[in-house]
Amino acid sequence: MVLIDYVVRPVPSTLDRFIMNWTQATYQPTTLFSLKPSWATSSGGKSLLMPSPYALKMALLDAAIRVDGWKHASFSWSWISQLQIGIQLPERMVVTNLFAKILKIRRNPAKEGAADAGPFQKTIAYREYVYFSDVIHLALGTDAANHPSLETYLLNINYLGKRGGFVQLMGRPTAVSNIAAYTILTEEMTAFPPHGLMQRIDDCDPKMKLDQANIYTKARPKRIVRDVVLPYRLKKSSRSYSFYERVS
Repeated sequence: MVLIDYVVRPVPSTLDRFIMNWTQATYQPTTLFSLKPSWATSSGGKSLLMPSPYALKMALLDAAIRVDGWKHASFSWSWISQLQIGIQLPERMVVTNLFAKILKIRRNPAKEGAADAGPFQKTIAYREYVYFSDVIHLALGTDAANHPSLETYLLNINYLGKRGGFVQLMGRPTAVSNIAAYTILTEEMTAFPPHGLMQRIDDCDPKMKLDQANIYTKARPKRIVRDVVLPYRLKKSSRSYSFYERVS
């Protein structure tokens, strides 16, 4: 996460944003959120402050498979992978950082009589967890024909980011026309808020196939990396936490 302090003059958005049909879904986080960047190691890495487009699309794909089955979900993937996504985070967020004890697959045999003999070895890892002070608003853009399926899938999402980051949908997803308050995560930014907070996030490559999203195949996922700037600034911090506040 990088703090910046400059402004770029806004330019008109792409035409696609104006003709896109947007659906809004509001989720209340019920536990702490955590999602390391895809290139971070298992032992460390800061958490993103929000679910990335890749994580959101994988959550929708998971819901599609559970609701409609693999065959139908394979058709849904064609538009899920191309979704436009905007996010509006709460006014305040607190990130707690700590070192935790974990078990890691052992690379070399343990010494005879070692206390942690076995396939796993004990070690420590750096972890970050995000507390949201209020609800998270998502805006998802796609063709109107896909909205019934999209609404059903949104109803079946119960966690975002790392498994255990549970969320509760606060109401039925609704159509929304004004997305000016949202930070669009699926396009290159042309306007940056002052004192913004930069996040490097991943998204599905436009050419990514469903088999590449399937963890049970040897095909590797194709991702693209994008930098976005959230309208937040670091308000307070210490050795164990960072407090972020939205820029008015």
